[in-house]
Amino acid sequence: MPVLLPVAVYLAGVVGQALSGAGGDGPFVLAVIGSLLAVPVALGALLGRRAPDSPVGPALAWVGAAPAAAFWMQEWGRFGGGAWVWNLAGFVALCLVFPSGLPTGRRWRLVPAGCVAAGVYVHALLSSELMNGRYWLPLALTGYAVVLAALVAAVTALIVHYRRGDDTTRQRVRWLMLGALSVPILQAAGWVAQGLGAPPGFAYLGLFAALLIALPAAIVVAVLRHDLLDIDRLIGSTLAWVLTTLGSAGVFALAVTLIGEAVPDRRLGTAAAAFGTALVLLPMHRRLNTLVGRFVDRDRYVGEARVQRFVQQVRDGAAEPERAEDVFRSVLGDPGLRLRLRLPGRDAFVRLDGTPDPVGGEPGRVVPLRSGGTDVGELVLSAGSPRRLRRARELALAARLPIEVSRLRLELREALRDVRDSRARLLQAGAAERRRLERDLHDGAQQRIVSVGMRLRSTQRGLAADSPAYRDLDLAVEALEATIAELRQLAHGLRPSRLDDGLPAAVRALVADAPLDVRVRVADVRTTEAVGTTVYFAVAEAWANALKHAGAGCVDVTVAPADDGALLAAVADDGVGGAGDLTAVRDRVASLGGTLRVDSPPGGGTRIEVRIPGAVLPEEN
Repeated sequence: MPVLLPVAVYLAGVVGQALSGAGGDGPFVLAVIGSLLAVPVALGALLGRRAPDSPVGPALAWVGAAPAAAFWMQEWGRFGGGAWVWNLAGFVALCLVFPSGLPTGRRWRLVPAGCVAAGVYVHALLSSELMNGRYWLPLALTGYAVVLAALVAAVTALIVHYRRGDDTTRQRVRWLMLGALSVPILQAAGWVAQGLGAPPGFAYLGLFAALLIALPAAIVVAVLRHDLLDIDRLIGSTLAWVLTTLGSAGVFALAVTLIGEAVPDRRLGTAAAAFGTALVLLPMHRRLNTLVGRFVDRDRYVGEARVQRFVQQVRDGAAEPERAEDVFRSVLGDPGLRLRLRLPGRDAFVRLDGTPDPVGGEPGRVVPLRSGGTDVGELVLSAGSPRRLRRARELALAARLPIEVSRLRLELREALRDVRDSRARLLQAGAAERRRLERDLHDGAQQRIVSVGMRLRSTQRGLAADSPAYRDLDLAVEALEATIAELRQLAHGLRPSRLDDGLPAAVRALVADAPLDVRVRVADVRTTEAVGTTVYFAVAEAWANALKHAGAGCVDVTVAPADDGALLAAVADDGVGGAGDLTAVRDRVASLGGTLRVDSPPGGGTRIEVRIPGAVLPEEN
């Protein structure tokens, strides 16, 4: 394994320092240095085992191994003057290969060899006798320039990785940025501690801890668990607090200076400065947090801003709440995301358009949606990660309004559908009952009355034409015939017998004996009993109005299917117009989920249209 070489170098360096006596600093210093250097070596070995194909593990191990070897060479004395340059070798190697290897390209393949050559050159130069001659200054500047070039190349490689990489690569680089962010902070803290009189070893202990513990730990997390935390928010919050601390320190110093000129009492001036700084601390942090978030955590900031803008559009009526799923997909970068809503009182889930969605999500990819302690739905991600789940939860909370409105609208549509279905069932039951009554009247009572009338006529033929009994039987038969006519009219009102041959034949028969010009266009369509009866009565009502009240000279009657499966019926005349609303017909049409439109301007004729969705049945095979 490549990681075994830096481990061996580290062990050799520590043993070499122990055998050389640690330069007189004692075993305690040797133990502290060895322990600190052991952290990146151990973490590099861990990465080498967990991610053997990644070059980050060996590079991280060199972060501790190279300084161990450099310290040994310095303690040894020979060629130790420039050995310090190898302290940077591990960090240079780490930046070159983190997080997925050396950048592609012919020039980048030459960079590692160039960095090693630069280290050898600087080490040999600073350890030679030339540094004691008259040309030591230009030689030293040349050496430092070479070291700076190697560092610039390493940082450039890291930038190239970030710009060329995908979302995962960028998150890993941000973990490295988070670990590196502690270095300048602790460096400044070390300067302050040293200025206050602390020994250098103590003053810069935090810096060494950041370099050898915090930074390697961040790298391990970046490679193995890059989505453990929301790294963008963590970096933004950390940077915001750093800037807030520096800003508040500057405000405090400025306040002390200005108030000190006006207030003789030093303690009072300090207290006033502290009070003024406390007043601006929180607003300053909020402002800095927003500004930093726009740059460091731009994806999250832009995503939340888009969701908030969408919520405002829904509140203003400028956007449909059912677009929430598309907004989530765009903001989270997950085209396979699904927003499922739970039907009230049931365990079934549906999409925002009401279509059933029985397939749930895998564990770890589902974000429950709750409202008032009730589960109202869930977000199902096609690709789950802790970071994406956290962002999805945050965005779901921000988009509670459109989600809740979509759920309420879905419940309303379901309720209206249930009402329409119930009304349709009642209408179909009524139509079936009317048909049964019409059949009973025709086949039962009417036939019996006809039979009684025939018997009376048979008895009448045996009587004298001028007898009182003959006249009484004649009157009885006429009464029976009138009763039969009333029964036929009643049966026709319950359900026209013309519908026995279908709706098209019934409509044609309705206008067959018209006393005016009629143009009939009736398509051969199949419908249910309830639809056929409703459309027939609507056409009959409009036809009767045209004959009785419109004073029309021409009437157009049309019954035809629409492209979406609806049935259209229209009756138009060229009469006087001004027709009233057909309330009874409108109610019958509405019971089937249809609509009735009456267009009747005074003097402009009348047009009555009926539209019943989904009323056309497919043709029988």
